[in-house]
Amino acid sequence: MRKMFSFVKNTLVPLLLLSQAGPGAAASPAYPTAPELSFLYTAYVKCEGTLMESRGPHGIRKAIPIVGGNFTGPHLSGNDPSLAHEYHWPQTNVFSADTRYNLRTHDGENIFIQTSGPKSPSGQLHLRLVFETGSEKYYWLNNVLGRFMM
Repeated sequence: MRKMFSFVKNTLVPLLLLSQAGPGAAASPAYPTAPELSFLYTAYVKCEGTLMESRGPHGIRKAIPIVGGNFTGPHLSGNDPSLAHEYHWPQTNVFSADTRYNLRTHDGENIFIQTSGPKSPSGQLHLRLVFETGSEKYYWLNNVLGRFMM
């Protein structure tokens, strides 16, 4: 036990102190800085009636086809050419969306998007967007977590 205490006192404690007081420690803020938000685009999505409705463990799942649309903004613009689905989980009177769809940018690149999130008690819908693309030009989107408000 004494050897373990000696190891902790002589080895680990100085390493921990060194890691906390490394270069730039004096300039580090006490709290992490908040991420900055940037407006990406506005989307207009065309949906058609409910494709299917089925009961599951989380309530009734409704599949609503997304049959087209477009998006415009300072960072992205193009259209939604593919057939996609928006799934709703209206369990206990709480609307929750789960969508997957593809975007095609104005310059022909493809971007896959997955969104999810519940409707707030105030009625606003707040979704989390996760982007995926192999495009070199838009690869930065793979590291973006978006927020959609409606």
